[in-house]
Amino acid sequence: MKSGGFFVSCIIHNNFVYNTSVHSVRERWRMASVFPVGRIVEPPDLVDRSEFVGELRQRLLDGQSLMIAGPRRIGKSSLAREVLRQVREAGAYTAKVDLFYVTSVEEFASKFLQSILENRVGVIAQATRAMEGVRKLLSRAEIRAKLHDLELGITLGNRDADPLELLETAVMTAERLAARDGRRMVVLLDEFQEIDRLGGEPLLKRLRALFQEQSHTVYLFLGSQTTLMQTIFADRRQAFYRFAAMMVMPPIPENAWRDYVFKRFMENGMRLTETGFRLLYERTGGHPYCMMAVAYNALVYANLQGLQHVTADVMDFAYEQALSQLQAIYDVQWQELHRFKHADAVLMALVNGTRPYTLPLSRSQVAQGLEYLMRLSVIERGEGRGEYKLVEPMFGEWLKRKQEL
Repeated sequence: MKSGGFFVSCIIHNNFVYNTSVHSVRERWRMASVFPVGRIVEPPDLVDRSEFVGELRQRLLDGQSLMIAGPRRIGKSSLAREVLRQVREAGAYTAKVDLFYVTSVEEFASKFLQSILENRVGVIAQATRAMEGVRKLLSRAEIRAKLHDLELGITLGNRDADPLELLETAVMTAERLAARDGRRMVVLLDEFQEIDRLGGEPLLKRLRALFQEQSHTVYLFLGSQTTLMQTIFADRRQAFYRFAAMMVMPPIPENAWRDYVFKRFMENGMRLTETGFRLLYERTGGHPYCMMAVAYNALVYANLQGLQHVTADVMDFAYEQALSQLQAIYDVQWQELHRFKHADAVLMALVNGTRPYTLPLSRSQVAQGLEYLMRLSVIERGEGRGEYKLVEPMFGEWLKRKQEL
């Protein structure tokens, strides 16, 4: 059936009828840009981060390498991308490699070098996974002309070169390019704890020896395994001990979340009630990913229902929907915890409000379980001594419900 030039369609879910006839394609695109979930967000959606981003920008431009550790899905990558954008605006060169997706030292070297060279040759469409791809790139006349002064030929021309030598060439090229062009080079190495998988201590020592000789190049290290990252940069026995200043992402204050969420709903012609916001904030604990996921579900539901007020009932429905959408992710996470003996018991004690050391386990077993949970960024230390809390409160709610089945 047609009405007013629009196709009318209805979706029935949990006794609610979603009428989509009132939405234009333009409105749907606009709605899709609100409350971004599971992707890099744009600056307007970096809630209460401008001061922190400004500090990171200044420190990097001043020549200080930085490390930021924290669980996944709290906005580290989005924040880092904005920092890189701002240092580029200030005239710096930038490069980035996500080590989570790197499978070998050679691949690390090739992606590192490619990202460095893009400062001269422009964005290269497809990342090369092997140095052979970089060699083919450098064989093009127009590319050689832009890189003629960087002296890349000797190591790259040797097809039997050791992967560590190729990585050394990439690192040295970053410094050489920055020095030749009179720029600061800022390199983002995401999921840096994966370096342990790629080469462990020997690779860390090799990189530290190279990095510390550079005067034009600084590094922004990100990592999702907090305890491992802290070990790499804070343990005096480690090669990267005190190499980078360890920065802590400040929590987003409740008032900042309130201003952001109320504004976003208002921009979409809706009024969020105070009780609706309270339910959103308290049930998600202010966790960035969960806040965005629940708020977006509430926006979609209210939009489809033609509601002007987003109440606690609407937010409750959106919360349940988001929890259902996270079911598969939480199930995998729960299964992963069973790899370490007693970690699941320790976690369930925390979920149920029980002190872990009251469990019928030895103190060393509880301590090891807590350490494992922190290493996976499932829990973090609370404000009081011996207190711990879940990083993602919605995971705790899912566990409670699973326990009741």
